[in-house]
Parts: sequence; structure tokens; C-alpha cells
Amino acid sequence: MSPTFFFMLGSMLLSIIHFLISYREAIRVSNEEGPVFGWGLVFNVPLAFLFAILANLFHHQLN
Repeated sequence: MSPTFFFMLGSMLLSIIHFLISYREAIRVSNEEGPVFGWGLVFNVPLAFLFAILANLFHHQLN
């Protein structure tokens, strides 16, 4: 197994984790009344997409 495979696997898992956290934060923010504190959503969505792009990049390096 090459290190690229483990980088791809780690990036994919981090992407899934950040998407799940973003989903939970979006539900929490949508149920709030009045001003909300949405920094968790603001930071986790771009991180999820970044790790998804990295996982895709590492996957293409394997092939």
C-alpha cells in the first residue's frame, strides 16, 4: 500500500466527518430564533469540500 492511498482514505474520512458536522450545525442554526452563532457551519463546509477535493486528487494519483 502506498502512502497516497492512506492520504486518500484520511482525506475522505475527514471530508465525511466535516460534512456530518456541517449538517448538524445547519439543523441547529435553522431551529434557532433570533441571532445565531454559525461559525461551525462557516468553517466546516469549506473544510469538507477541501478534503473532498484532496481525496479526489489522491484517488486520481492512484490510477
